[in-house]
Amino acid sequence: MSKLVIEPNYLEELAALDNAISKLNFSKLEIIFRLLGMSFSPEDLKKLAVWDLILVSVMDKQMAVQLNKLSAYMPNLKFVVDPDQYLFTLTPGHKPRRVWKER
Repeated sequence: MSKLVIEPNYLEELAALDNAISKLNFSKLEIIFRLLGMSFSPEDLKKLAVWDLILVSVMDKQMAVQLNKLSAYMPNLKFVVDPDQYLFTLTPGHKPRRVWKER
């Protein structure tokens, strides 16, 4: 059985890339909320950035469809229709695992 030895410098490079991606995703989240006219403190944005899924309530389906195009930039951000909530109410969601179904 062969064994692969990964040198530490490659792991450090990957960790540095992950850190850069995290910073960029944080910036994207900040820009999207600013686009919506919402402002948060840096501490609140850090809390939102660690949520698995950020659900934002909107009033109607047309608005949700238009705003869900932003999910291409931030995959853990979804806009859901909930007429009982205030506009742009943020709630944490859960990402269910996708399971391949036999057809």
